[in-house]
Amino acid sequence: MAFTTVRGVVERILKKYKLNGDIDAYRVFQIWNDLVGDRIAAHARPARIDGYFLYVEVDDPLWLTQLKYMKLDILGKIDVMIKKGVLKDVRFYLKSSAE
Repeated sequence: MAFTTVRGVVERILKKYKLNGDIDAYRVFQIWNDLVGDRIAAHARPARIDGYFLYVEVDDPLWLTQLKYMKLDILGKIDVMIKKGVLKDVRFYLKSSAE
């Protein structure tokens, strides 16, 4: 039996299910607190990646507005901390109150 890396397995699964994007983008879930800081992380969390778009769930309308202004800074940090161009946009949305 040949040795297969976890990265290789995940890449095959992503390809099989036609999930676009770079596997490195998923590191954003691990480093979110370091990326945005504890204060922001207390109000916003990455929810999913769709292609080259990161969707971030925010718990308050004021934070939602503030984060929209910080989008370019967040993308710049992602470029530095993960890989340049791994994500093309961050889309923020308000968390549903039904949860």
